[in-house]
Amino acid sequence: MVPGLLVALALAAPPVDPSGPRLPTAGDAHKDAVTKFGLAVWNARRERLLTSAAQLEAAARADPDATAPLRELVRTYTQLGREPEAIRVARQVLARDPRDVDIAHALAKLLFDAGDPKGAVAAAKLATEGPLPAGRADKAVAIYRDLATLCEKADDPAGAEAALRRAVEWLTDRRREVIAAGGFSPRGADTAAAECLERLGKVRTRLRKFDEAAEAFAAAAKLYADPLRANDSASAALLAWHLSGVLQAKGEFDGALKHLEQFLKLRPVSPDPYARLAALLRDAGRDADIAPALRRLLDADPKNRPLEAVLAAELARRHQTRGEADARFKALMAATNDPKVVEVVVRSHLELNRPREVVAELDRAFGVLKDKDKTDKPVDPVELAAAREFAAEKARAVAAVVRDDRAAVVALLGAAAADAETGTKRTHGVHYFLGQLAARQRELELAAFHFQAAVRNANRETVGDAYGALLTVLTAARKPADVARVCREALQAIENSNLPLAPHYFNYYLSGALADLGEEEKALAAADLCIQQTADGDRLTVRVHKVHVLRALGKWDAAIDLGKKLLDEFPARADRAGVRYALAGAYWGAKKAAEAEAELRAILDADPDHAAAANDLGFHLADQGRDLPEAERLVRHAVAADRLARRKAGDAEPESAAYLDSLGWVLFRRGQHAEARVELERAAALASGAADPVVWDHLGDVLFRLGDRAKARAAWERSVELSEAETRAGVRARRDGRLDEVKRKLKRVP
Repeated sequence: MVPGLLVALALAAPPVDPSGPRLPTAGDAHKDAVTKFGLAVWNARRERLLTSAAQLEAAARADPDATAPLRELVRTYTQLGREPEAIRVARQVLARDPRDVDIAHALAKLLFDAGDPKGAVAAAKLATEGPLPAGRADKAVAIYRDLATLCEKADDPAGAEAALRRAVEWLTDRRREVIAAGGFSPRGADTAAAECLERLGKVRTRLRKFDEAAEAFAAAAKLYADPLRANDSASAALLAWHLSGVLQAKGEFDGALKHLEQFLKLRPVSPDPYARLAALLRDAGRDADIAPALRRLLDADPKNRPLEAVLAAELARRHQTRGEADARFKALMAATNDPKVVEVVVRSHLELNRPREVVAELDRAFGVLKDKDKTDKPVDPVELAAAREFAAEKARAVAAVVRDDRAAVVALLGAAAADAETGTKRTHGVHYFLGQLAARQRELELAAFHFQAAVRNANRETVGDAYGALLTVLTAARKPADVARVCREALQAIENSNLPLAPHYFNYYLSGALADLGEEEKALAAADLCIQQTADGDRLTVRVHKVHVLRALGKWDAAIDLGKKLLDEFPARADRAGVRYALAGAYWGAKKAAEAEAELRAILDADPDHAAAANDLGFHLADQGRDLPEAERLVRHAVAADRLARRKAGDAEPESAAYLDSLGWVLFRRGQHAEARVELERAAALASGAADPVVWDHLGDVLFRLGDRAKARAAWERSVELSEAETRAGVRARRDGRLDEVKRKLKRVP
């Protein structure tokens, strides 16, 4: 295809005047763009995605009016994992053609993955409004199924019901068109229809449309059971399960039990049916029948661990049978890491106010490693590796249950505190695990306590991770004196005990902490020592760090000089963003706004999705009161890109409080005070924002402008409290005069 394309373009070109070069025309630019586009598609089909992306970008620049390169870029960026760029380009395409069904559908998926369910729903609805390409009935099914999923995630069951109805219509009333489009085989279309009907029944149950839900489940079961249609007898049997759920929601417990007992004949390997059985018997006033009923089922299916876990959880409810329950729990946790089983065990302990049992279960798992490490007998390395993986998987399974449940985390940390008071010792692994949970919930002091305990109890293989986690938490808690103490202890331990740790790592943190404490000579000496100790591969990182140390010390000119020197020494594109970002910060500190803005724009020219640069530039533009529409666009893009990165990383905080603060400040500057308040209150609700005096200062400004002086005063008082707490902790006072300014504002509000 491509050689023919190139030949055609050559034949179409006008003759060249031999007397000299011909001036390029608009037609030349278009032909160049077409050539680049053709090559890009050719490379994309051969999975040369980086090359294809570069060619598509060039094609888009050569012909700015063309949408074909942009549409292909959306797919290529998505395949490369460059979702923020894909989102940005998809929006460009839709701005030109809001009726582009494929791009709207792609944008909906991208926004959903980026943690923006409302935006995803809006994009998916846009896709349903566009004209469906000829012969693409299968596309309509995909759009409506995805829209239903997005509506459910956005807590819009009515929207999900409407979308599922449309999907069912396409798969039943227009089945021939769907099959002819090539996306489904006849059986595949019927299976998809049954799945949509099943989902429709669940959504209607949630909407308390019980009769309609039963109709949807019955229609699904009919399709599943038909040997000439979906031909899936196992799924057809699920009808009894679904009907029991419908009747349970209606409060018809006897009927729900009847259908559930029919489903239990299939011996499902999941705790949910057995937990429903217990709940229905309890609701029917038959508490005494729960344990016997579960025992009978377990006798018939003795290897069903989820069932045994539910039985143990029911036995744990009564003091008379709690001993048997604990024995079963202990055996189950020693035998399996099945997340379903672990969740039943952990939830049971927490619901019965027994968090110490969860800590003990973890201690037993990590204790296996401790015993194997310290035994005098030869250790089979394969056995040891398996034991370590089992313990790690146990921790992951428990973490999956509790990590986003603040009440559960607080309960576990309370149990650990009680252990400390009674002198109960726990293994390194338990302390490290609890430290991670505490840090995720921004309980930084508790996290530091447990990571410090992990350092004390660690062996040579794990002490490095414990130190790293401890320093990260202390830095986040703005405790430079403690950071300096830990670094000095570690450096002394390396010297005395020959620990397998890198001294430059601790000098890195030590220099930053000393800079915050204002110990100039020692901070610079530690930074220089860190540079001397670092291997070539990390030399840029530690030298950029010195720029940050100089900035923290207020040595703006020296920071600028070093940043410029690093730009000259490290010309690679991948290296320059970090250097430019540090240099921009130095320029801001030196009150050289034009130079700082130039560095941030250079970063964004090379990488439009650099969230930190976009946020900083948008914030400073707003602070200067200029180019406010651009400032809002930049900060909103930073929020979206950061949200996606956090979602991928599994960050406990779904958004950056600092970026939301920037957005609120931009909106405030634009006179949109009510909208600004929403964003700033969102920032203050996040743990990192709640501890940031800048967020509270900005929120006070907005509240004052909205006429709520009492709340404005409270916000400013919180800002002062946090700023003064930083000073007491040893952090050098902010040099922008914010604290004094907030105190002046407070004098204006009685």
